[in-house]
Amino acid sequence: MTERQNINGYSFSWTQPYLPTSYNPFYERKVDVAEELARIEMVDRWVDAMLTYPDADAIMNKIRNVY
Repeated sequence: MTERQNINGYSFSWTQPYLPTSYNPFYERKVDVAEELARIEMVDRWVDAMLTYPDADAIMNKIRNVY
């Protein structure tokens, strides 16, 4: 992407450099698919074991004006 502007006789341009890798280390880590699936299953079991959902209950009580 190149932008060009002319301001009072001066001309300048800027081109964003292509970076083959990201500066964000989250995207550079290697992930084992089996490990990620196991982690998702663990969270699913936690949610299934919950009897109530405190955040959702708080929102619903606020909507109903019950404190």
